[in-house]
Amino acid sequence: MPSELLAALTAEVPVAALRAMDATGELTAILPELEAGRGFIQPDKHCFTVLEHNLAAVEALDNATGDGPAGDELREVLSWIDFRESLERDIEGTPLMALLRLSALVHDVAKPATAAIVDGALRFPRHGPRGAEMLRGRLPLLGLGEESTNFVATMVRYHLRPGELVRQWPPTDRAVRKFVGDLDGHVLPLMLVNVADGWATRGAGYSRENYRRHLGFLNYIVARSWAVLDEGEAPLITGEDLIEQLDLESGRLLGAVLTSVRRAQSAGAVSTREEAMTLAGTLLASMRAQTN
Repeated sequence: MPSELLAALTAEVPVAALRAMDATGELTAILPELEAGRGFIQPDKHCFTVLEHNLAAVEALDNATGDGPAGDELREVLSWIDFRESLERDIEGTPLMALLRLSALVHDVAKPATAAIVDGALRFPRHGPRGAEMLRGRLPLLGLGEESTNFVATMVRYHLRPGELVRQWPPTDRAVRKFVGDLDGHVLPLMLVNVADGWATRGAGYSRENYRRHLGFLNYIVARSWAVLDEGEAPLITGEDLIEQLDLESGRLLGAVLTSVRRAQSAGAVSTREEAMTLAGTLLASMRAQTN
């Protein structure tokens, strides 16, 4: 990766560094595919042009993963996993967060190329897959290795996939397994790009309630992915069981209960579905009492 771009992606305020690069022409010299998005106006639900939306997504990503209130809320929702450890790693020597910011920066790079009027409205059909194709051609020229290129291309290709996954509610375990497989296991990074995209779409109109609901969705998808792919025998209960039988909404409690029951199953503490549901009910009551 060019040193200037890597420096911007790892700067204290990455979006400011990227905007400075854009002001001098460096950014689009390195990533010329971004230029088509400059001034490209999107449908009404978007408050930015395509290029500004991509830059806003980088800012939103850092807000969600940073040390401010939004980051605190995200880590609280995902308190059942080691959030920092999940992101503080490298791919082929490049920090994962740098590649994640790059993914946010280019996630809608193919919108201008795919723009079409569909049923009287401007749409961008298959802009995720088309963007991934564009980046598979560009990123190796910038010195990114195969694994790093695959990571960014995967984030771009599937950044809208979470919404498609839950179109048939609730998603089946088979659908979740395919989802995770298509992502090469990078579920949390993809969900963070999805959150950043949603935040950048609304801009200043993205409310705390919007964010809270988005985090609940993120937690549900991460928890479901964790459960269906955990090593060993098939899980005794699923997220749907908790939602239907314990009247438990998707969110932090669902993830925590599901993970605790799965670990109890792995340890041999429960061996039947009835035992697993009884344990889930006990855990839920305890967690709710602690919250209150």
